[in-house]
Amino acid sequence: MARRHGITLNDDSKVVWKSVRRRVKEVTCDLSPSMMLIAAEVFYNAHVVNDRFHVQQVYNEAVDEIRVDIRRQLIAEDNSRDKSEPPMTYSNGETMRQILARSKHTLMMSQNKWTDIQRHRANILFKHYPILKAAYQLAMELRRIFNLKISPTKALGKMNKWYEKVMALDNNNFRSVIKTFKNHAPTIINYFRRRATNASAEAFNSKVKIFRSQMRGVRDRDFFIFRLVKLYA
Repeated sequence: MARRHGITLNDDSKVVWKSVRRRVKEVTCDLSPSMMLIAAEVFYNAHVVNDRFHVQQVYNEAVDEIRVDIRRQLIAEDNSRDKSEPPMTYSNGETMRQILARSKHTLMMSQNKWTDIQRHRANILFKHYPILKAAYQLAMELRRIFNLKISPTKALGKMNKWYEKVMALDNNNFRSVIKTFKNHAPTIINYFRRRATNASAEAFNSKVKIFRSQMRGVRDRDFFIFRLVKLYA
């Protein structure tokens, strides 16, 4: 006899649980090593897939780190300059510090979603900082690769070429990106088998967090789960 989450399991029940786990063909998860290890052990016949949006997030965070580093450098320079002279403004009426501060979300969006103000701001930014332009273009290229309906073999070839371009940037902010692709390349490429993501699970998790916040925590776990089932099932 064994117990699982408060439920008593006999030998027949354990056989059923094992049979169910055997039928699972694919498990999507984030880049957590412990989560991937658990998924591989519990669902031993399934392909473990790293969610594409978590992979893209790692790269987007590296791009944003470049933006933040440049802005910090400008702040340091401004602190040492003569304050009697006004800071330089560009054709959109903003200083470079303002452009950098207001470009965070712009650098995460596709160009076709930019407003005219965002486009003008990005053009100024890319003209003065080519590294940001190159990093942004690679972010969009990664997104295009994930949007392609191709086989894992073809995806691997495209990913390898993209990875070489990231290496060629030779920027320390991409160390986490390089490490991620080195350690998780097979599970990242597994996405192209069935193009599965855990977006629905993430959306539900967000709802649970909001609901828990509204209830100011959980005192009675069973009743909390009962309410979740009634609201979202």
